[in-house]
Amino acid sequence: MSGSIAAVEELLAGRFESLGSPGLAAGIVQGDDLIWSGGFGVSDLETGRAPNSRTIARVASITKTFTGTAILQLRDEAKLALDDPLTTHIPEFAQVQERGGRVEDVTLRRMLTHYSGLSAETAGLSWAADEFPTLEQILNALSETEVVIPADSQWKYSNLAFGLLGEVIKRASGTDYVEYMHANVIDPVGLKSTVFDLTDDLRPDFYTGYDSVIPGDESRDEVRVAAYRHLNGVMSCGQLHSNVEDLAKWISFQFREDGGERKGAQVLRGRSLNEMHRPQYAEPDWSTGQCLSWRAFRIEDRVYHSHGGGIHGFGSLMAFNIPTKTGVIILANAWPLVGVEPIARDAIETFLTGKPGPKQIIKQIEVPEASPVPEELSDYTGYYIAEPGIPANVDYRDDHLWMTAPGNGGYSIHAPAQFDSSGTDGTFIMRGHRGSGEKAVFTDSGHDGSAGFTLGGWWYRKVR
Repeated sequence: MSGSIAAVEELLAGRFESLGSPGLAAGIVQGDDLIWSGGFGVSDLETGRAPNSRTIARVASITKTFTGTAILQLRDEAKLALDDPLTTHIPEFAQVQERGGRVEDVTLRRMLTHYSGLSAETAGLSWAADEFPTLEQILNALSETEVVIPADSQWKYSNLAFGLLGEVIKRASGTDYVEYMHANVIDPVGLKSTVFDLTDDLRPDFYTGYDSVIPGDESRDEVRVAAYRHLNGVMSCGQLHSNVEDLAKWISFQFREDGGERKGAQVLRGRSLNEMHRPQYAEPDWSTGQCLSWRAFRIEDRVYHSHGGGIHGFGSLMAFNIPTKTGVIILANAWPLVGVEPIARDAIETFLTGKPGPKQIIKQIEVPEASPVPEELSDYTGYYIAEPGIPANVDYRDDHLWMTAPGNGGYSIHAPAQFDSSGTDGTFIMRGHRGSGEKAVFTDSGHDGSAGFTLGGWWYRKVR
């Protein structure tokens, strides 16, 4: 092993300066040990507290790896099968509209891998709202929810899928989702600071989360304290709080593929853990693959598993390499952020090889050159921002409107993607990326009184 902890510290210190987050907590895992942890900046701008391995952050979609583990536990107990249609466990799901794909093709396996074709969010959800819908509201909205593209046609990230998997866990186990997760996953692994809701004794260690600066918005030229929004009915997709110390234990658990049958801290038998890590889908160039709730990527001959998270005020990423039993954790107290994933990738590469890895090239939909905008579409083009700070350009390219990330390198959830006509003025069907198959609906007067468009639970406000 040619890397060193000192080289990782130097890399993290340098990258932190340009990250745009007030603070950063990080850790390196080898085998069963957290061999290094450190903090940069502050966990709270007002008090100047420094983050450390015990500082608690919202880890958002890293929650999905816990939910996926529970599904495999229940499969091993013969309480469900991965290829069960969701309707086997939630019969109400039969009400969902089949606009682009079939309800019967929405299986647990495809939900775990984001290949079900299900819409990204529940009908009526807004990431700008003060509250997320309750489970009852989500189930009541199933008749307005859609399967928007055919199953297996492309990777399409879905928070709704993992929200519904939480309900599958509840119904299959006969136990409340949160109770089940603590009794069968979180507590046996020894994760003492990993919770869905902060307790009084953990609250002093909680990061203050911040909304990032928004490029091109003069009213947001400084970070601001982020509102705390509970995920309520979709908590199984992203509600967990945790810290570097606990996530180090979660990474160490991933190395126990030879750990035998489920017992105690071995919360999933080794054979099933190996199955979770096995790619179910791979991109044509084999650069990335989708496993059961984990994402895999390769750098030269090294394969890593990872999962990140982003939610109001917090950005996170954990990644690990099973053959060397090495992992890294990055927790930032701002979001949206562009650099969390490359920081984690380069930190683990630096530790293993002595230098950051080559830039990972992820193939995306090819974006044509911009062209003059027809007059009838000119009102749609411009610069848009979705709260809490996701920018996008809408312009005209090769006979279609397109959404692109500013500078082709800014933080984006939905870009690049093409707007296809739906046959209704102001309504388009997205092609490409997370929003594929979903409707983008433009209006001159949105919920905040401004012009913009809705897309998959996000409100893009037109800035100029």
